Amino acid sequence: MKNTMKDQKGFTLIELIIVLVFIFGIVPWVWNVVKFTNCDFKSDYKCEVIHGIGVFVPPASIITVWFDDDSIS
Repeated sequence: MKNTMKDQKGFTLIELIIVLVFIFGIVPWVWNVVKFTNCDFKSDYKCEVIHGIGVFVPPASIITVWFDDDSIS
């Protein structure tokens, strides 16, 4: 008997990669956008620069999302 897709149990490697890209790529970018909008956009633009880089260079959001924003300081 041939093994068909209907007989398969669990995720395929491609499906797992897609889920991991979503979790480690899309979610931090969205959270970085939220942090960027929470910046005060006043002098000392550290928050705006850090999170702006993460918004406009999406791979950087994996790192920039961990920096504090102005509302916490």
